[in-house]
Amino acid sequence: MERQAKETMVASLIETFKTAQVGFLLDYRGMNVAQATELRRKLRAAKSGMRVVKNNLAKIALKGTPFEGLEPSLVQTRALVFGADPVGPAKVLTQFLKEHEKIKYIMGLLVKGGQGQLVDERMVKALSDLPSREQLIGQLLSLMQAPAGQFLRLLNEVPAKFLRTLKAIAEQKDQAAPAAS
Repeated sequence: MERQAKETMVASLIETFKTAQVGFLLDYRGMNVAQATELRRKLRAAKSGMRVVKNNLAKIALKGTPFEGLEPSLVQTRALVFGADPVGPAKVLTQFLKEHEKIKYIMGLLVKGGQGQLVDERMVKALSDLPSREQLIGQLLSLMQAPAGQFLRLLNEVPAKFLRTLKAIAEQKDQAAPAAS
């Protein structure tokens, strides 16, 4: 690989490490092209990505980023799964690793407050059980709208009850009127 291509790859990795909030290392030995394509497609749908990294170049790119904790694990064949939302890639990885036993989870890192926190396989499973960011926002919005909706139903109930009372009185008078004649 030429020096210019290496510099471009390092710059691209640095940008990835600056924007990602989560990164997972996989040992992808045993993964064929179809499986890699399937994993990339699923990750793209979860607004995440995967890159097969050259360990030496990745170590250079890690310097000064919250992902420096991944450096000791950059040996042999590694693929980096990354994303801005920790839940999406965790869900995809958990499901994919169940289906493909040859691929191994090595370690992960979650960025919180500019600091990296190592994530083991148990924590990835816990992340995958969480609802996605969009689902959480939807739940929050429905909780915020519930009191206003209840208040509107309460306000509508007052005239509705008044109309039901008037209708009941009218029905009583209709029933009483034929009996009086």
